[in-house]
Amino acid sequence: MELKVLKATIKKEFQVRLRVYPISFMVGCILTSFYTTFGAWLMYHYFFRRQLSDSFSGLTGTSDYMSYAIVGSLMYLFVVRTCLNVSRTLMTELWEGTLESLMLAPFRRVAYFLGNMLLQTITTFGETAIATLIGVFFGLRIHEFNIIEFGIAVVLSLYCFFGVSLMLGCVMLYTRNTYITQNTLFTGMFLVCGITFPIEYLPTGLRLLGKLIPVTDCVSLMRAALLGGMGQGQFTQTALMALISGTIYIAFGMPLMKQAERLALEKMEG
Repeated sequence: MELKVLKATIKKEFQVRLRVYPISFMVGCILTSFYTTFGAWLMYHYFFRRQLSDSFSGLTGTSDYMSYAIVGSLMYLFVVRTCLNVSRTLMTELWEGTLESLMLAPFRRVAYFLGNMLLQTITTFGETAIATLIGVFFGLRIHEFNIIEFGIAVVLSLYCFFGVSLMLGCVMLYTRNTYITQNTLFTGMFLVCGITFPIEYLPTGLRLLGKLIPVTDCVSLMRAALLGGMGQGQFTQTALMALISGTIYIAFGMPLMKQAERLALEKMEG
């Protein structure tokens, strides 16, 4: 039953993206990564004058700021695309008037959300590949590629992003709002999750907030797999923290989603 739901969800979402969303939507998402990379390039060359403090190298394990920032922008593109589309699935059903019939169907929520997540992951990989080529033009250099660490970073990132998308979906469905909710969260992630600079530069409160979001650890893992600068013990500890935080998000997200669905249906009925 779960496999049928998974396949049906992937097929349905693929047809929607193929027929409804224009290619300009994909271009707009790639431009988001481009603007982030270009902004980092301008700061590095014209504001920092290509000079970094010793603390940056000590905190990040690399003196290549452009590669550091570009990897962060690519991960930011990935988390925005996956979390945005997976979290908005039920809101889309609500807008289209199919939420009530969907809730009456005998299916498992996990299979439904996983189907959306898998399809979104495939499409986002394509967009990230294009954004990576743009990043190479701005100075992206792979220093110490570790395929095992890269595989672990990818799997854990998808796991954690799935958990974040569930929590975001609960808030969206409860408030019946997407734009303010998603933009607030993504702007906050960009600030506190170490996308373009180490979170150690932030005040204590914001630094602790960044640690509560698994995106921070996922970005660190991906940088370690591509740029090095993190020992094996530290990588294992960071991966374990990402796994724990992602599990907590999923464990709370699934039951909260059921409550949000119930409240959404009650609001629909008056």
